[in-house]
Amino acid sequence: MLYALWQRRLLPGTVPEPLLQHFGIHARFLLALPLLFVAESSAESALRRVLPHFVSRGLVDESLRPAFRAILEQAGRLRSSSTALLVMVAVVAVATVFGLSFGGDTHELAWESGAGGPLHFGALWFSFVSRPIFLLVLLAWLWRLALLAWMFSKIAALELRLAPTHPDRTAGLGFLEQLTIGLAPLFFAIAVPIAGRWAHEAMYHGLDVRTLKVPAVALVVVLAAIGLAPLLAFAPRLRKVRRASLEAYGALLAEHGRRVERRWIRREVVADDDGLLSAPEIGPVADTVALYEVIAKMRSMPVGRKSLLPVVLASALPLVPVFAMQIPLKEIAKTLLAPLIGI
Repeated sequence: MLYALWQRRLLPGTVPEPLLQHFGIHARFLLALPLLFVAESSAESALRRVLPHFVSRGLVDESLRPAFRAILEQAGRLRSSSTALLVMVAVVAVATVFGLSFGGDTHELAWESGAGGPLHFGALWFSFVSRPIFLLVLLAWLWRLALLAWMFSKIAALELRLAPTHPDRTAGLGFLEQLTIGLAPLFFAIAVPIAGRWAHEAMYHGLDVRTLKVPAVALVVVLAAIGLAPLLAFAPRLRKVRRASLEAYGALLAEHGRRVERRWIRREVVADDDGLLSAPEIGPVADTVALYEVIAKMRSMPVGRKSLLPVVLASALPLVPVFAMQIPLKEIAKTLLAPLIGI
């Protein structure tokens, strides 16, 4: 920006497309890049709140704690892996050279020397410093999300002491929904540069934002899927627990119902050697039915509105000003949010 100011290419009226008009560039480096670092602190804070619940809520008992700690330690080592860093640097280098060799996004360089013009300092700084740094930080985040999914898959493979009758409808794993709150700044940061680029096209190149409805919804859906992907590691285990619990509790409920019918309807003498009829934790027939209904309503993954809303809102909010340039806010809300949160 200092170079553009010095070369009289920053402010409107200096060149046909001054740097100040390229909202996507500013959104990427002045807002999104700092937010990616803020997201690191936010996500780590959320993990520090979530992970201890596996132990405090009894999902990981004494016999499982060594394996649980080993998984966390291995994830920490992989997160700081120098090999992973070198791979990411190599990917960024290849992407940078490839982009320059084949023209890349020349529109973002039009402020510096015009589209298709020679590369001067501004374009070189943008191509070899600013954009590679942003891409490297973004790749580091993708690596962390992949590690989070791997870590949860390893934890899900343990013999967790799940409680199928837990009222959170996820066998006691409902606390995992808090994680997406910590990841919200990440998805806001990813959506911001895209929104900035669209805003530039709409304001200066006559783009009709109504043509962006499908891409915008697709963006929100993809980012929501990425944000919720780590939680899906528990889906196979929850389905297995639900299936087995329905069978077991169904058999228990049937036996309990038969004995109640024999005692109170047929007036027969029923032996209660195993204490099934007098068990206080089972209680009346209504209570046994309630237990079965709780299991029948179990979700197959620890994903609900609490986990979905932070990701959806963080992904959709940067797009609102773009659509507000031409569309009423009420219609924007229906376009971006209704398909996902049922407005």
